[in-house]
Amino acid sequence: MENIGILAFTARGQTLAEKIAEDLKKTCHTDIFRKEKGNAREYLEENFTKKDAFLFICAAGIAVRLIAPLIKSKDRDPAVVVMDELGRYVIPILSGHLGGANEAAARFAQTTGAELVLTTATDINGQFAVDVWSKYAGCHIMDISKIKNISSAVLQGEKVGVSSTFPFEGEMPEPLTLKEAETGICISLAGNQKPYANTLNLVPRIVTIGAGCRKGVSAEAFERFILKQLSEKHVAVEAVEQLASIELKKNEACILAFCDKYKIPFVTYTAEELQEVQGNFPSSNLVKSVTGVDNVCERSAVLASNYGTKILSKTSGGGCTCALAMRDWKCKF
Repeated sequence: MENIGILAFTARGQTLAEKIAEDLKKTCHTDIFRKEKGNAREYLEENFTKKDAFLFICAAGIAVRLIAPLIKSKDRDPAVVVMDELGRYVIPILSGHLGGANEAAARFAQTTGAELVLTTATDINGQFAVDVWSKYAGCHIMDISKIKNISSAVLQGEKVGVSSTFPFEGEMPEPLTLKEAETGICISLAGNQKPYANTLNLVPRIVTIGAGCRKGVSAEAFERFILKQLSEKHVAVEAVEQLASIELKKNEACILAFCDKYKIPFVTYTAEELQEVQGNFPSSNLVKSVTGVDNVCERSAVLASNYGTKILSKTSGGGCTCALAMRDWKCKF
């Protein structure tokens, strides 16, 4: 976690907040809200979506009342942790897994010597937690509400199936099985397969879109074109980790709009960098005369994916070009 807000409401709490901030300053940015400097509710409204985590040094009830109007969903909310002003106990109360509150609380406990108090069922029972695994595996959870089906099966001692289009590496946790099961996890780029009666789909973010377009192509036309290519290759947009193109297109409105809408990072390369990419690419004299490189979309996809596997060669339509490349990935346990 890189950006942490600490809220303290008493003199003793502020002293503890300053100690924690000092201990963390080499690894992350922290700022301390002090009661005499403003309104805590306004501070949270302004910063709730900007920070990775919040540490409240106060009664848990105060924290709950302050954050209640701001809570959206477990895949969007920041980590929230509560600690008493004596630094005896530290308790994650929001986004324990996906938001990293359990991890943050453990970090605060190590810094202060406080006792870590976990309440998430899978953690206190020492069981596999699919949301924790998906976070560290770099997977997107297609339907957050279905996490409870997996956790419930695990806690009841049932086997949870795993179906994957990717190879496995490491020892599979005890509740998971490759055999038939009522409830299971499906890992694929498509994100819509249903191998189990109760299926939780996970999508690894490993696909790079290489794209180019004629100047002035509309955002709607570009979006339709890109989504069509993804659909035909059975790749969910949630599997895209970045879009790559030539530096000449760094301010292209349609590309920027697409990346903003789907929260996809946009990376660009110079013509010289793209021309040096090794591989066999379809060449266009027209493209080279305009951009300085004979192929933009395939070369940028391959380069940005660290020479990953091409899953879609250069495809054109409506003034747009697209290629897809996938970096190497395994289901690691």
